Amino acid sequence: MIIELKPNQEKIIREQLATGRFRSVDDVVDTALSKLTRDEQLDPATRRDAIRRMREFGERHRLNLGEPITRKFLHEGHRI
Repeated sequence: MIIELKPNQEKIIREQLATGRFRSVDDVVDTALSKLTRDEQLDPATRRDAIRRMREFGERHRLNLGEPITRKFLHEGHRI
């Protein structure tokens, strides 16, 4: 299969490789696809529950991350 990537997609892959977390483009793509599959398996109620638990954690530990960072925290944290 031949896939043409957009410039911004290539940039993301290069950035991920530069972190040292991945050894190859295949590793990056494999990880992205496995996350896509996993995310599709989570129902909306599970995601809402994860976000609720993250908010409670933040409140319990009095995290004051600022609005944009908080949104990113919640967005990224729903994978936990």
